Parts: sequence; C-alpha cells; structure tokens
Amino acid sequence: MNKEDDIKLDQKVRAAWMYYIAGQNQSDIASLLGTSRPVVQRLIAAAKEEGIVSIGLHHPVAQCLDYAKLLLEKYQLIDCNIVPVYSEESMLDSVSFGCYQLMARYLRDDKLKIIGIGSGLTLKKTIQRIDFHSLNTRCIALISAMDSNGQCNYYDDVPLLLARKIQAKYYQWPVSRYAQSVDEHTQWCSSRLFRSVNSVAEQADVIFVGIGSLSIQSPIVKDGFINHEQLDELKELGIIGEILGRFIDAQGQVVDCNINSLITSYDIRQNQCPRIAAAYGEDKRPSVLAALKGGWINGLVTDEHTARWLLTR
Repeated sequence: MNKEDDIKLDQKVRAAWMYYIAGQNQSDIASLLGTSRPVVQRLIAAAKEEGIVSIGLHHPVAQCLDYAKLLLEKYQLIDCNIVPVYSEESMLDSVSFGCYQLMARYLRDDKLKIIGIGSGLTLKKTIQRIDFHSLNTRCIALISAMDSNGQCNYYDDVPLLLARKIQAKYYQWPVSRYAQSVDEHTQWCSSRLFRSVNSVAEQADVIFVGIGSLSIQSPIVKDGFINHEQLDELKELGIIGEILGRFIDAQGQVVDCNINSLITSYDIRQNQCPRIAAAYGEDKRPSVLAALKGGWINGLVTDEHTARWLLTR
C-alpha cells in the first residue's frame, strides 16, 4: 500500500469512528477532517463496503481514536492525535504524519494567524510533509537555534523551513539560547528587538513544540547546548526533561537552577492558545507526563503505546 492509499484509509477509519463510535454528525466530521459533507458520506459508505465497519471498527487506528478520546477527557486537552505503531523504525514517520494532520487543520485556511514553532527532528519531519501554502500566516520561532558563539544546529531551522513551505512571514528568536550571565540575560530580554518578537509570540493562535528527555543521547546534549557535567548536575536535581530549553521535574515544575535562569526561549504557559506537543517513545514518556501535569501543553500527538501508558498514570 502506497502513501496515498494509507492516507485515504486513515480518513475512512477516522470518519467511520467519529460517526459510529463518537456519534458525531456528518457536518461536524467534515469540519474536523477539513473536507465537505458529501466527501464524509462517501468515506463512511466506503468504510462499510470494505468491511472496516461491522459491529465495531477493525483497524488499529480505531483503537488510537479511543485512546485520543480518553486522553482528551483525562488531561483536559484541546487536541489529541494518537498514531498506531507498526514498528519501532516507523514510529517517527507515524508521529510526524499525525502531527501534520493537526498542523494542516490549523494552517490550511486563509485566515490571518500566527503559529509558534519549537525545534527538533519530529517537527522537522512534520513540516517536510506540508504541500500547501498559508499566505496569511506568520511563523515565529519560540527558541533560539544559536549557541553562545552564534553557531546554529541543523535541526533547529524548523521555523524557517515552515515559513518557506507555506510562504509565510517569519520571526527569528533574536538572541542565543542561553545567556552567559544573569546580567547578559537581563540585557538581552529587555532589548527593544527581543520585546518586539516576544509580543508576536504572545499573540500566537497555535503553538507546536517538541518535548526533550534528559540523557546523553538527548539532542540538547549532542548539539552542545549543555555538557556532560551539566547533564549530571541536572539529573541530581531531579530534572527529567525539557521544553524549549527549560528543565522540568516530574511534576512539570521549572527547577530552580542556574541554567534555567539563563534560558531566553518563550514560556508557552503565558499563552492560552492550543499548545500541541509531538513526542513519542518510551524515553519521552516521563517528560510528556510532566508537561501535561505542569500545564505546558493542552494538545498532544504521540504513539499508541505512550498513550496507553499515560492513561494508566
């Protein structure tokens, strides 16, 4: 089955689940799927003809939709998309496709909007799938890709990639990720340019971020933003992960430590818009749970195993 057939099957299952399991009407389903009511009618009819629908739905996506509904209720989420796991190797592709589905829903129309965007491989793979323009959208980076010497890492060109894909205006975060001192941090964050860009972030209509775990394999370590000595110190403080460079504990609280006082990224808790995280895999689970507990995110894209784990916490 090729990619286009996968997408068509996915849409059939989603439409059938919403209609038969969630009890939604066809107009509501059309709105949620970003299509028309006649298309929804054809999707539901095709699902019946192909044997996807009988008494229940016989497809892994159907179970994922159940998980999503339960997570929406348990964690009071605005949006949730759970993807099936067919293999460990395909998990990145699956989660990035699930994130693309949500991102496309927010960006496809011509309304004026601002999208705040984080960094990381999952978001980068998500944006590489985009095949449409959103000319009335403005993109803003919520975290700097630069280290203290001005060097940028490869995966943190995500906001620029998004702006290029959808042909949108783009705001770069105008300082390095971490200041070298509290005085430098104060100087940077009080500058006119920083305050101007920060005000755009505060107006964001939707935000997409990644969630980082804390290990020697974590991108924030491999890309040189923190060294191995700092990693050990952070672990001793009970830190389990990071969101936009802020290090949090198991309850989602920002830990009182030197590096957290030097981070320049936008604190997404200041914005009440949809704040959607894309993260997957066993190593990310404690960090995802912490992000939910700490109120950092109100939307989630993840794999079915992580979803099941979150439902047992």
